[in-house]
Amino acid sequence: MIDCIFCKIVKGEIPSTKIYEDQLIIALLDIAPANKGHCLVMPKNHYETLLDLPEEDLSDLFFVAKKVSKAISLALGNKGYNILMNNDKTAGQLVPHAHVHVIPRFKGDRVNLGWRHKRYVGKEMEKIKEKIVKFL
Repeated sequence: MIDCIFCKIVKGEIPSTKIYEDQLIIALLDIAPANKGHCLVMPKNHYETLLDLPEEDLSDLFFVAKKVSKAISLALGNKGYNILMNNDKTAGQLVPHAHVHVIPRFKGDRVNLGWRHKRYVGKEMEKIKEKIVKFL
C-alpha cells in the first residue's frame, strides 16, 4: 500500500528502531510507547487486519511476538506483558497495517488497558453464542 507508514518502514523509507527482522516479520520499538520497551511486531507484507493475514504469516507473527516478549522481559526485568492487536478503526487501530503490540508491564506502571465490564441479561449469552457458532 503506497500511503502505509508501516510499509514505508519495511522498505526503509522511514527510519525506525528495529529490534528483530526476518524475511516475513519485523519488530520495532513503538515511537509512542505505553511503557518503555513497547514493541510493534508486524508482517512485512501489507494486510490490514488479523482476518486478512494468511495462516503462515499469522503463525510467524505470533511466533515472533512470543520471541520478542521473552527478550523484552529478560532485558527489562518485567514479569508481565500484554499482547494486543487492534483490528479496524472502531477497535482503535491507528495504522491500517496488521500489527501486534507487545507491552512490558511493571508493578505500578499505571498503563490502563481496562474496559467497563458488561453483563448478559436473561438468555442473551446463549443467543449470542448460537449466532457465533453458525459461522465457525
